[in-house]
Amino acid sequence: MDAPVADAFTYRLVTKVLKTRVLLVSIVPPRNDCGVRIVMHRHLVERNPFELHVASNADFADDLLVHTPLHLPYPLWRLRKTRFGSQLASWIRDYENLVWPLTVNRALEEAVQKFQPEVILTLAECGLCHIARKTAQRHKLPLAGLFLDWFPIMKNYYGHKWTQGILSRRYRQLYAACDLAFCTSDGIQELLGPHPNSHVIYPMPGKHRVPGKSWPPSNGKFRLVYVGSVENFYGRMICSLVEKIDQTSDLEIIVVGPNADWPAEFLQRAKAKGVYLGFKPPEEAAPILAGADALLVSMSFESEHRLFMETSFTTKFLDYVSLGKPVIMWGPEYCAPARVARKHGGAVVVNQTEADNVVSTCRRIAANPALRDELSHQARHLHETLFNPDRLQGIFVSEIERLIAPRKHL
Repeated sequence: MDAPVADAFTYRLVTKVLKTRVLLVSIVPPRNDCGVRIVMHRHLVERNPFELHVASNADFADDLLVHTPLHLPYPLWRLRKTRFGSQLASWIRDYENLVWPLTVNRALEEAVQKFQPEVILTLAECGLCHIARKTAQRHKLPLAGLFLDWFPIMKNYYGHKWTQGILSRRYRQLYAACDLAFCTSDGIQELLGPHPNSHVIYPMPGKHRVPGKSWPPSNGKFRLVYVGSVENFYGRMICSLVEKIDQTSDLEIIVVGPNADWPAEFLQRAKAKGVYLGFKPPEEAAPILAGADALLVSMSFESEHRLFMETSFTTKFLDYVSLGKPVIMWGPEYCAPARVARKHGGAVVVNQTEADNVVSTCRRIAANPALRDELSHQARHLHETLFNPDRLQGIFVSEIERLIAPRKHL
């Protein structure tokens, strides 16, 4: 073997030996697209601090980062794939959340034996995380939890609605059982209660490279850009705003996000006008963000979603401030991002439900260069301090290393 090749091989081998071995047990693997998947991708893959092994029951795509697939019993897994799957979805989900965690998962046991993890990291949700908890206890391994959303109240994560109370109690029990807990916001940490080793880490921003050219070209109108979810309550909010801005002559909005559930005729018109662009991966969304005069964060005002708004924290807020542009935070005072903006700056808060208030805020920013500069300064400052990605990653890595330090000296 040539010397340079041998040196490179030795480096890779030593690096692999020295890295902490982390077994991630999660219903979704790290992936560079959206939601909790992109947060885990940025912590664990993009920055690559650990030797990582992913065990997951996800099968929604062919290119997933899953080293150990985990499956429900074959009859249920097969039934979910049939035309009867949607009719029985709630019952299958109840089994997945309430019965499956009572069993020993052979594939996960084999992964522990072969990979020999130093810590198990799990995404706190409703089902698989409890298998991770019992596996950690069985093998006397430390357990770290990612509390990124209050999954027990989220559609598609619970089965029958009557199970939500049970799932929320178990969610709290998981938090108490974790040796280390990472919370996505102050709100979720406060609701979960006291814990001897709990830390707030806001959703990890990406490594953004601001492109030299923006897109589409400017037409002289004040441009508001929104990148995020356009379904359900988010979809209703953004739809109402698009309608209002469409009636103006001095403003425009561009919306990027998958699966907008707007009325068919309205959606077709938004596509034709270049208002709705569908999903774009981060590198394709970058020039669109670069061309914005202001960036929009939205959080629902609907009372039935209050708990979710109090605990959830949107990743796009952190991505936006890294660009140093004015940010408009459209949501109730009690939502977690608005609380941060009120305390630390970084966005102008619009705390009224009517889309007209966002329109007037855009016009106020457009007419006031001093305000625009101040909001840009606040965004950059928030990115460099509270939302600093190196600070957030430093907490994440150092706390996991601290957790396993006593075991390394045994």
